[in-house]
Amino acid sequence: MNLDEDGFGSFSLALPSSLTDELCAGVFVAERAGSRCLLHVGAVANAAKQVREALSDAGYLTRAAVAIQAIAFDKTPATNWKVPWHQDVLFPFAEKVTAAGYDQACVKDGVDFARPPLTVLESMLAVRVHLDDCGADNGALRVAPGSHRLGILKGAEIASSVSVCGERVCSAKAGVALLMKPLLLHASSPATSPRHRRVLHLVYYDGPPVAERWHRVV
Repeated sequence: MNLDEDGFGSFSLALPSSLTDELCAGVFVAERAGSRCLLHVGAVANAAKQVREALSDAGYLTRAAVAIQAIAFDKTPATNWKVPWHQDVLFPFAEKVTAAGYDQACVKDGVDFARPPLTVLESMLAVRVHLDDCGADNGALRVAPGSHRLGILKGAEIASSVSVCGERVCSAKAGVALLMKPLLLHASSPATSPRHRRVLHLVYYDGPPVAERWHRVV
């Protein structure tokens, strides 16, 4: 896969087992599908730094890239959900946004979120670090290749864009990271064989200074 053309690709990570064990034990809440804004957690910040270093060495990020979001997802028999096709466009900021081009302001779990301008969104890279094997039967991510190049899509445009781009199931083994442009249309189905599908979802910003302050950076 070509990350620029397709909007996604895979990357093998070599995080220390002690760190992955700490992540599994410390950031996933039983019977909760996901927890966001985790960059303040020591193990998550450590993982974000190590992932950035590996991706910088491979040429996917520059050394100036900063992690701006971290989310822990899991699918189990108690938390087995469906995610419809969407783009990731809302990100956490230090306070309610006021700068031009920043809109859809909202508050999630006490944190201010907003949609930054397209140029900012295009300078982001999401990294889904798989801590368990994840196949099609366990709710693996589905993506519409190339849809990140269509800009910010309105709700009515999403279904037709998926039809044009097609879809791909992104199965992955533990230790493999899925690299993804946040504007890439993606979805997931409920697991037909639910078991742990722990994913640490990191988002990096790798562009010029922005007009608003991120909620937290690492």
